Amino acid sequence: MAVRSKEELSLASVFMHTLSNLLALTAAEEPRSWPTLAQLAAAPQHDLVASPALFRMLQLAVLPEVLGENAGPTIYLAAKRFSVALKLSSIQALKDWFHEMHLGDLEVEIDEERVLVKLQHCLTCYGLPAVGSPLCDFERGLVDGALEGITGTEVLTKETMCWGLGDTVCQFEGYASEAAGYLYREDGYHPEAQRRLLGVIAQQSEVALDNLNLIAERRAQETRDPLTGLYNFRHLREHVAAEIARAGRYGRHITFVMLDLDDFQKVNQEAGREAGDEILRHWAAALTAQLRGADLVCRYGADEFLLVLPETAEQQADSALVRVLGSMHELSVQVDDREFVLTAAAGVSIFPDDGNTVEELVAKAATTMFTARTTGKGKFAFYSTPPSS
Repeated sequence: MAVRSKEELSLASVFMHTLSNLLALTAAEEPRSWPTLAQLAAAPQHDLVASPALFRMLQLAVLPEVLGENAGPTIYLAAKRFSVALKLSSIQALKDWFHEMHLGDLEVEIDEERVLVKLQHCLTCYGLPAVGSPLCDFERGLVDGALEGITGTEVLTKETMCWGLGDTVCQFEGYASEAAGYLYREDGYHPEAQRRLLGVIAQQSEVALDNLNLIAERRAQETRDPLTGLYNFRHLREHVAAEIARAGRYGRHITFVMLDLDDFQKVNQEAGREAGDEILRHWAAALTAQLRGADLVCRYGADEFLLVLPETAEQQADSALVRVLGSMHELSVQVDDREFVLTAAAGVSIFPDDGNTVEELVAKAATTMFTARTTGKGKFAFYSTPPSS
């Protein structure tokens, strides 16, 4: 019970002090009289020595202690309102006033697109270490307020360079907006100058994308058969050379199969070239669907296709061809109300038994394909007779 009483007394004491402070803040005070701006300007200055350190402490330490996170915006707003009372009528008058007050050396550029202000030897931040934030709310407020009086339009700049950011000069920027004024706004708002810049970037990006598409199309034309979309032989040969090198290192087999459609010339004669092309496209797509992901296929000639089956020896190749050719024999392609069922003859050569180069193995597969054709439609043969199952 005693412990609880102590806690209650402590809470009561805190509450009492808090209430006393609130009452003191709300108590009526005698009206305070401030010297006017004219009186301040007329007071003798020769005996006064301004301390930059004291000025900085007041702005960067004392006021932030009282105002907290609102210190920067409050100082900016107060300086902006104060500068209006100065009634500076020209940019030169503003520069002269900054010089007389030892606030720094001011440069101002203003046109129809933007306002750009640079301040050398800024009294607030000159020589300070970089803290990661801009510090010159006071000077920026003075500049924006004076420029509003000179231009007759709203000016709201942003400090984009500062000793506090690691720069050696302070810079304030604002851009002409669609409404009246020179504003630097973010959060989705882009001044006209920035919008034009983004437009140029967008145009350049579009040109770059078009160029990339052209390059991609050219590469596709260099590597793909335009009719069937399959690899052309030149591109397939580059891949196969790497497969042969890999198979040679690990003692594995690669099967080469040359396929040639039976009586395809009659299809072109009876149905026309366009119908023949349509049949080739369907046949190539169906053939690709029968293969493994690691297998390679290209259009070798008008109606010839070359298959390369990595890690496939004679026995596996025999089973694969029975399955693939059997499925293709069941393929029916309909063009212009006509139905076509095509078979293909195939010749097979095996690395390394029948050769060690792409050219040699393709040539032997092609020779064997012609031999298989003499035995009937839809037949296949091996350059070397495969072992019996």
